[in-house]
Amino acid sequence: MPTTDITYSVLLAIAASLVAILLLRPLAPGLGLLDIPKGRKQHIGAVPLIGGLAIYLALLLILVNHVSSDMMLGYYLACAAVIVVLGAFDDALDLSVKLRLAVQLVVGLAMIYSLDLHISNLGNLFGFGAIELGIFGIPFTLLAVIAAINAFNMTDGIDGLAGLLSMVSFGSIAVFMLLWGQAEHALLPLVFIAALLPYLAFNLGWVKNKKIFMGDAGSMLIGLTVIWLLLISTQSETASFRPVTALWLIAVPIMDMVAIMLRRILKGQSPFIADREHLHHISLRLGLNSRESLLLITALAWVFACIGIIGEYLLVPEVAMLILFSLVFALYIGLLQNIWRIISAIRHNFANRR
Repeated sequence: MPTTDITYSVLLAIAASLVAILLLRPLAPGLGLLDIPKGRKQHIGAVPLIGGLAIYLALLLILVNHVSSDMMLGYYLACAAVIVVLGAFDDALDLSVKLRLAVQLVVGLAMIYSLDLHISNLGNLFGFGAIELGIFGIPFTLLAVIAAINAFNMTDGIDGLAGLLSMVSFGSIAVFMLLWGQAEHALLPLVFIAALLPYLAFNLGWVKNKKIFMGDAGSMLIGLTVIWLLLISTQSETASFRPVTALWLIAVPIMDMVAIMLRRILKGQSPFIADREHLHHISLRLGLNSRESLLLITALAWVFACIGIIGEYLLVPEVAMLILFSLVFALYIGLLQNIWRIISAIRHNFANRR
């Protein structure tokens, strides 16, 4: 695709997303899409949950013009529409976990069918040749789809976080696609980043007194889009990067989700129960404000993504990249599991020195 076409699409996506936000925001009360502060939710006032809908409408406007030349985009828009509708109903009615997972499973199956792709090759992770999943590839892919959708959904806890973390993933994927053989697929991540910009302006308060949230419709759309792009990037004939690199591009959402679920299971709780133990909650309880937490976590995500990009560029052996990721993951889980003991010890030592 010519650079001028991509530039035009990106600019149009920004404008479309902005217009969609302005049109949908006054409709939010009638649609039941208001986030009213209560319980764990401590924001001020009822906030419209229309960010995800606006982003999808912008994507629809831009991408539908390219469906004739890339049918995958048509299938993507259809799968994304189901996820957005599911998220919107969840925002309005608070659907059960079982229903959400069931619909996500169906979308995962449709995604595998429409792309004619699934995770069949994990790469040379252990140094003995490529690991082929065979018949286990489809269930493994379904697990990955559900994990990605819910991982990004769980990051949507402070202003801007889900959006900026997704930008790290989309930006990294777009770089690989543009440089290593899949430029025709780079339109989707670039347009998604563009559609996110007006949302972030409203969500982060740059537009005064017009705050919005993306809601589950937006965070689940992000997760679906990320796993869609990762599947194309790692499993197609013209793959842009190795499967192990994908772990680094979504490291923070995946690590945080797994760590939280392990903690809940060890406590005898449902892994899907809501709590305030995510990384962004912990950073707030450590004394950082929401903007400082946002910058810290986003910077951490970029560090992980850069490790993946550099490792891919230098063709660092996949086994080495996996071992490094596993060590970082273990350190991450260990720190989160013992964060309050560590902080207490640091404060105690600091007090004694005084």
